[in-house]
Amino acid sequence: MTIYIAIFLAIVQGLTEFLPVSSSGHLVLFQRIFGVNIDCLFFDIVLHLGTLVAVCVVYYKSIFEIIKHPFCEKAQKLVIATIPTVLIAFLFKDAVKNSFQGDYLFVGFFVTAVIMFIADYSARHNYQYKNLGYGNAVVMGLFQGLAIFPGISRSGSTITAGMTQGIRRSEGAEFSFLMSIPAILGSLIFELFDIGAGSLNISFPILLAGFLFSAVSGYIAIKFMLKVIKKAKFVWFGAYLIVLSVVLILNQYIFAWF
Repeated sequence: MTIYIAIFLAIVQGLTEFLPVSSSGHLVLFQRIFGVNIDCLFFDIVLHLGTLVAVCVVYYKSIFEIIKHPFCEKAQKLVIATIPTVLIAFLFKDAVKNSFQGDYLFVGFFVTAVIMFIADYSARHNYQYKNLGYGNAVVMGLFQGLAIFPGISRSGSTITAGMTQGIRRSEGAEFSFLMSIPAILGSLIFELFDIGAGSLNISFPILLAGFLFSAVSGYIAIKFMLKVIKKAKFVWFGAYLIVLSVVLILNQYIFAWF
């Protein structure tokens, strides 16, 4: 892997982790396009750490409050939301591992597109808002669990789950991004056990570039997504994912471009 490909993948990871288009799906896609060795798990971990830093920078006040008051209501809701995600990841771990071969990415992208159309409709027609409760947190956790499959957006699924339940967009978005912290940490722990010898043969400059660019692009993506949520412009993400799904179907069954 060259440093230029590493930077490109880092930017893709940072942007798509928080935009509703699936970071895992885009990473798998571009790794296939560039012919990147799949045994680069340590590099993926470094990219995830970069996006984790982005969340912590944007929501440092909320994070400090949770650290100071670990049994507060928001902390309890985050724990409750994480439980169904962990259960789904454990129950379907073999299916998830096989899905990262990328043969059915178009399915995940299409599912996310449908979720985006639902989000757009909900944002335009739901005018009675309520505070996020424990039951809402569970539902958002279930949707986060669905997003362990590549192509299905974690942020898109969880934000939409909040909106369709009548949660205020800003509150649902903040909770969704905070939910990513235990989700990313959990995935890092699982990935550490799967690191092969080849994963450790990546040079430090490539790892450093990956970390920095994923952190910066992740920060930009969060800020951009917060503006998108206010304007409720989700349909464009859905349209993009429909086009991408069609391209992948044509590639897989007709043209074999990559």
